[in-house]
Amino acid sequence: MQSYRKSLPPLDTLVFFEAASRHLNFTEAADELFVTQAAVSKRIRQLEDWLGLDLFERKGRKLVPTDAGEYLAEKTGMTLDYLDQALRTIKVPSHPVVRIASVTALATFWLQPRLRDFALSDEACLFNLITADELGDLLNPQHDLVILHGESRFPGWNADLLFEEEIVPVGTADVIEATQTARKGEAPALLNFARMAPNWTDWQVWIQRSGWSEFLERPIIDCASYNQTIGRALKGQGIALGALPLLQDELASGSLVAMDTRTLSTGKGYYIASSQSRPSSEETERLKNVLLNSRSQSDPSGS
Repeated sequence: MQSYRKSLPPLDTLVFFEAASRHLNFTEAADELFVTQAAVSKRIRQLEDWLGLDLFERKGRKLVPTDAGEYLAEKTGMTLDYLDQALRTIKVPSHPVVRIASVTALATFWLQPRLRDFALSDEACLFNLITADELGDLLNPQHDLVILHGESRFPGWNADLLFEEEIVPVGTADVIEATQTARKGEAPALLNFARMAPNWTDWQVWIQRSGWSEFLERPIIDCASYNQTIGRALKGQGIALGALPLLQDELASGSLVAMDTRTLSTGKGYYIASSQSRPSSEETERLKNVLLNSRSQSDPSGS
């Protein structure tokens, strides 16, 4: 097994040497390192004694690297740069920015209003929000927190349930009333979207699983995304499939009304997860707890 303690000189001598080899001046290297010129000279001499050769030719205040000095300067610079990058990757900064990634629909309707409240609170910290719908993009170990849709198992991640998914038709009050009273062929259209993943529930899946076959006769309007179906539903242009409690604000305000008797539990849920590969910062845990508490406040069952 390699023993670096025996095979390497004191590491601070390499840091001092790297600075001196860039500046080719002990005084300027000392200014960068916040030490005296004598301290730099002492460390360089210590390294030269350890190596048994000179690294610089001293011509007054000017330093001229020897062949060995030029070779070591190149290798030392690269090594310290690699080490610096590695440490920056894993080190928790004193004021870290929490990187939180979320599926798009939840970010739009549920997460962003709560992030705004958090940012205005006494518990606030810096954060960046990233939205994506591909699981591989979400489960990036560089993300501190991830909110995703699926089942409870996400290898390499610690996941807590935010809420279970329930799907229910939603629309404006007028549209829902028209849906329940309209004659055959006159019912409002179904606002549909392309399924981006097998676990997404569109109208075809909802009808199959709920057994409400009368919806098969409804006209369908294809939308660019799930978010667009909700946007059109808010404008009274048809009925969308609402994922609860993503739309709790819209339902609470009356902007949308749910057909409560048509709720479908999918067996999936929305989870908040953190990577097992590195510890969470205090700020990450604080934001996570705020979101989990927001979940319990929005769901009377606390599930």
